[in-house]
Amino acid sequence: MDIYKALEAVPYKKREYFKWKFDLYVNRTEELTEEALCQKLDVKTLNHMRKWEKSSEYLMLTNLYLESRMANDLEQIYQVTAGKAIEGDEKAIKLLLDLQKQIRAFNKEAKVTLPQEEINTYDDLEL
Repeated sequence: MDIYKALEAVPYKKREYFKWKFDLYVNRTEELTEEALCQKLDVKTLNHMRKWEKSSEYLMLTNLYLESRMANDLEQIYQVTAGKAIEGDEKAIKLLLDLQKQIRAFNKEAKVTLPQEEINTYDDLEL
């Protein structure tokens, strides 16, 4: 599950606060201030949201967000390491091979633990 799907199950005000706190807005070009967020949520302060930050729901959402960030970091590390390995750096080659081994192990484990999606025969048809 990605963070946006998880946030769909959260009440509107908490969802907007979380998106503001971690800058998860997709189309926002300008920064939203705390005062502007309070106006948007029709509240005087964000104290109730800060209290929510101590809840297990918030912790679960934060962990999911950080997990997605780790995936992005791993991708960047892989690209840098692959570039150095191609140039002939021995340490980078060893690290790259280790990363590939770990990724394969993770993917193998994920295939076992994730439920298989139903195959829709209509998906293969072209219009």
